[in-house]
Amino acid sequence: MPAGVQGGSLGRWFEQLCRIKIKPLAVTARDNRRSLLPKAISSKGGVYVFWWTGPHELLESQECNRELGLHGPGGRIVRLLIDDHWLGLETGLPIPLYVGKTADNLSKRVGLHLKLGSQRLLKLGKQAIKQKAPTTSCQLRAGIEHLFPYVEDTRTLVLDNVGLSFVELNGDEHAADRFYLEDLAIGLMRPPLNVDVER
Repeated sequence: MPAGVQGGSLGRWFEQLCRIKIKPLAVTARDNRRSLLPKAISSKGGVYVFWWTGPHELLESQECNRELGLHGPGGRIVRLLIDDHWLGLETGLPIPLYVGKTADNLSKRVGLHLKLGSQRLLKLGKQAIKQKAPTTSCQLRAGIEHLFPYVEDTRTLVLDNVGLSFVELNGDEHAADRFYLEDLAIGLMRPPLNVDVER
């Protein structure tokens, strides 16, 4: 079946995407917290959101680095401040951290984001400039490590404080739907770990 757009469904899918299904991710991990349980997350394609579902006090603490420098046009550094208003801390609600999509397997994609086999992905210590992640598919884990640069083992931090929502939109016939739903969610939710700047 050729890919098309089911425009009338986009609002409903977004509404579903806003409902957290897994809070916290720890319930999807094996007892040793080094990998995900089989079948704990859908193996179909779709759009997903990682949410901060832990205490807001962690994000408000001195341990949390909310100032970031991104590589911008002409090699200059573009500074971002992820302030309380951006995160919506005053609402007391879960905070969308990262929105993504996958054509084939949500479980595999979440596993690539979490990289639970590694204690830490980025160098330990405060880095104002965004470091290059070791892979192109671990944005959530790398983003958490930018926020918490002094936590030696970030697996527990992620598993205990991050939740997941998703909408199943499997296969090539939903390619355009996944594209538009991801863009809509990023635009409306403003997840800080999705931010990139023009080159």
